Amino acid sequence: MADIKLTCAETPLDWPANVSLDDLHVNKTSGLKLYSPQPGSLQILTRRQGGGVGDGVNIVESNTVGADYRGQRYTLDEVIFHTPGLHIFPGQSTVYPAELHVHMYTNASPKRQITIVIPASHKTSDLTGQEYFAAAAAQPDPSVTRPTLSSVLIPGSKILQYRAPDVRGRTAAIPTTDSCDSLEEREFLLILGVAHIRATDLERIPREGSLSTDKRDMPADPVSRQTKVPRDRLLRIASLASPGLLDLSSSPVSPVNNATSSANELECKPVKVVDGRDVIDEHGKAIDIYTYLGISGETTTPSGTETETITMKTAGRVVVMFVGVLGGLLFADHYIFGPIWSWFFRGERLETWEPIKIWIFLLIASSFSGLSNSILDLLGL
Repeated sequence: MADIKLTCAETPLDWPANVSLDDLHVNKTSGLKLYSPQPGSLQILTRRQGGGVGDGVNIVESNTVGADYRGQRYTLDEVIFHTPGLHIFPGQSTVYPAELHVHMYTNASPKRQITIVIPASHKTSDLTGQEYFAAAAAQPDPSVTRPTLSSVLIPGSKILQYRAPDVRGRTAAIPTTDSCDSLEEREFLLILGVAHIRATDLERIPREGSLSTDKRDMPADPVSRQTKVPRDRLLRIASLASPGLLDLSSSPVSPVNNATSSANELECKPVKVVDGRDVIDEHGKAIDIYTYLGISGETTTPSGTETETITMKTAGRVVVMFVGVLGGLLFADHYIFGPIWSWFFRGERLETWEPIKIWIFLLIASSFSGLSNSILDLLGL
């Protein structure tokens, strides 16, 4: 399990030119749903204050922003704007003009962190995200209606997933931090849909956040990559989420309530076997795993004490059927093949029709078995 994440020297990721997205493992159940019920102030703040190293600038977002990912709810930590970008995305030879990093974490166990990386460029024809970056300001106008964070995302975009150390606090002058040796579980989600930003905002946002044009106040030069990630190692670490970005919403939706969505992640829902079927416990009912994934119609099986009761009934019916067969054999042997058989078949005919005797013998036995089951049905057992 050594290859569970990239090292500090391998991040930010420099995507190798010899690796295609088609080579990656495709994850069908790791879609991301980010919701932003309310817009933030979008105030631009410097990251130089309080001993900060100036790795980008902050854009203040609403604390109601959250996300559903792999069966867990994530809470917003902070949003950081980087220009130029830090990562070299698949199909690119250089970084994008800017990146918006959305850092989030879980409150519930197991504790996890994610960093959503949204690339931005002034050269895209799709204008998604332009209004968001234009509204960001050092002194926002409270009377202006501001876009929500989800407005920078292109629904349906694929997501590149991999684990790596936190990049916050790292610059060209400070290439390593304590996060390089941390055991925290942090996953990077590189959104492959590019947001649009005006060229003027590329220059304005870091300048306004610094409150100065002095280089000592401006964001620091980004950390450079020290090691190229080998192809075989990257293929063991990275995966592609498709679908990636799910339908955006302004309100949170619990990931465990939609039992037919293919985006449900089974990581936090253990699978168990009930009556020979793989099921997931959902509010006291055992739901077939195929139904949970939306492959078939909703079918539920009993769980708990209800399953034990049905098992005991089944065992009882088997016992009654066995007793019925024995009773049928006894009846046939005593009443059929004694007086009736001797009366009907005489002399040589008894030898000739011996196979018929056997079949009638079994027929009577099975009839008693069916009669016993009918009695149980009438009694409601």
